[in-house]
Amino acid sequence: MRNFGKLVRAWLSGRYRVFPWRSLFVFILVAIYAINPFDIIPDFIPFVGVIDDAAMLAFLVRSLMKDVEKFMEWENALRSGKDVVDAEFEVVSEDGGTVKGKLKS
Repeated sequence: MRNFGKLVRAWLSGRYRVFPWRSLFVFILVAIYAINPFDIIPDFIPFVGVIDDAAMLAFLVRSLMKDVEKFMEWENALRSGKDVVDAEFEVVSEDGGTVKGKLKS
């Protein structure tokens, strides 16, 4: 999750322009599901009641990990100066210029 924090900081600073909208959408859906009292398996049932919530959390983590992997590939490519392929990105460098490239999917 430390790398997810790096992803968010890079996006907020404007260096990383690929925002994980899909993961944000999944996060909002999981949060609504967790707050909603009408789960598939009611939470008041001991042990079993949290299984569906845990499954939703696992789905969220898997979704976030995909975005973090793409970010780490972008960051590693940026450090090494190599081009990556498939998904385009644009980065603002420290001197104010922009660097364009592509991410692996």
